[in-house]
Amino acid sequence: MKKESRQKLKVIHDNTIPPEKQRYLLRQVENVLYEHPDVIEVSVLFAPSKNEKEVLTAFIVSQAPDLTEEQIHTFLQQSRALTQEELPRQYRMVPEIPKTLSGKVLKLKLIEDF
Repeated sequence: MKKESRQKLKVIHDNTIPPEKQRYLLRQVENVLYEHPDVIEVSVLFAPSKNEKEVLTAFIVSQAPDLTEEQIHTFLQQSRALTQEELPRQYRMVPEIPKTLSGKVLKLKLIEDF
């Protein structure tokens, strides 16, 4: 098994989310996403967007092959559990969430692979 790169994830200081609330926000978004009936697994973190800026991103494993990013975004908006500023800026549908043998999410691998 390949070892994960020793690179460290940068601490992100998103202008809309104070740094002390970022870790709590990640878990909060994951909890709301798990309420969706088609979501099997999810990992939320800050990842590069198409314009190279790091934004809140939800990586989602779905049991429904036709589930779209728009449907997920609408679900989160309708749940009213998150404010507009707390919603992920991008969603990535992935076949699996890579993990270590002990079950921890391999965040760098997740970002690199997807």
